[in-house]
Amino acid sequence: MPRQFILPDLGEGISEAQIVRLLIKQGDKVALDQYLMEVETDKAAVEIPSPFAGIAKQVHVKEGQTVNVGAVIVTFDDGDSAPAIKAGSESDRTPAAPALSTAKEIRAGSASDRSVAAPATPAPPQPGKTVAAAAPAIRKLARELGVDIDSLAGTGPGGRVTKEDVERAKSGTPAAAAAPAAPTQRPPQPAPPLPGIADVDKWGKVRREPLNQIRKTIATQMSRSAFTAVHVTHGDEADITELDRARRSLNESTHGDPKLTFMSFLIRATCIALRKHPMFNGSFDHEGWQMIYKEYINIGIAVDTERGLIVPVIRDADRLTLRGIAAALRTIADRVRTNQFAIEDLRGGTFTITNVGALGGTFSTPIINYPEVAILGLGRSRKVPVFRNGQLAEAMMLPLNLSFDHRATDGANAARFTSEIKSYLETPTKFLLD
Repeated sequence: MPRQFILPDLGEGISEAQIVRLLIKQGDKVALDQYLMEVETDKAAVEIPSPFAGIAKQVHVKEGQTVNVGAVIVTFDDGDSAPAIKAGSESDRTPAAPALSTAKEIRAGSASDRSVAAPATPAPPQPGKTVAAAAPAIRKLARELGVDIDSLAGTGPGGRVTKEDVERAKSGTPAAAAAPAAPTQRPPQPAPPLPGIADVDKWGKVRREPLNQIRKTIATQMSRSAFTAVHVTHGDEADITELDRARRSLNESTHGDPKLTFMSFLIRATCIALRKHPMFNGSFDHEGWQMIYKEYINIGIAVDTERGLIVPVIRDADRLTLRGIAAALRTIADRVRTNQFAIEDLRGGTFTITNVGALGGTFSTPIINYPEVAILGLGRSRKVPVFRNGQLAEAMMLPLNLSFDHRATDGANAARFTSEIKSYLETPTKFLLD
């Protein structure tokens, strides 16, 4: 008797998922709990296990497709295999769709690297075998030409395999000869290969690449924040010369276990400032016209990864010591680096900190992580000449850029809040008082 398996509930607030990779095909014999496909949701990737044992009569989805929760994804036919019955269940009961907790959190890698079409007979990758990064159309072309795309070294951005790479592999030539330029035109300037599928518009050639699920989620969240919250950015600078000396001294005395970074002190200072200025640790209810003040402080740390922007949360950060914050930061870094985090690790934040200074730049206007009401952006710290007591001296300055929702509070409070954080960064002995 045919049985339909729907895309299960993948977590609170998640209504859709993108099919990244199919691990079965129509007609395959499937075992209980065998992984059917890999899907990508709100900044997390999971493998979906089968609740049935039987024959995959029909696979209703394809790679790259976005599917709503509750949609039928596979129809099973018992065939020669009896349905698997777990202990304690009735023999005629259809197993329920597994929740997110039953799906295995997997290493995600680059979203653009995973949003690709698989070979005609999809199968889990062999241990140690590298899966090439390529757009679905390029993989289709490789299959049609009989080229093993996973054996190619891509020349596109991030090592992506391009159409030209596939065609060269088919012809066996290292590169196609370029046609000579017309005498009346300048020779075409070399340009790096672009991702996406070739197309044209009114003015010339273009390439189109669909957004992966993570970029769609980020775009949706940023648009919601930008067009809901009334953004204002307040800028300031903190002299962290003394803090730098104190930090180095502490790391020497503790042998860097755990290593105290500037971020550890900044998070601690931010938590103290949030307690004194609670309007920045809440959310604005524009339907009920009320402020919601959070009695807990969960600090989100924006992390730039190959998959996109990830914001893991340090819960109850105000209850942690400097060493506890440093250890939590190290744990976050390890989880993000190895992609061993769950969706719940990204939820519940009350205030976000983003550090663009690590990549360069001194000023930014960070977008509030809605429904929070403020986000603190850090610029690149640098040594500059300053006057102290009439004398020229060298100081290390850290730019602070606070974006806040003007519906929730005003610029004067933003200045006071930022000054509170500065006071701890500029006089690190104040940390002993809190």
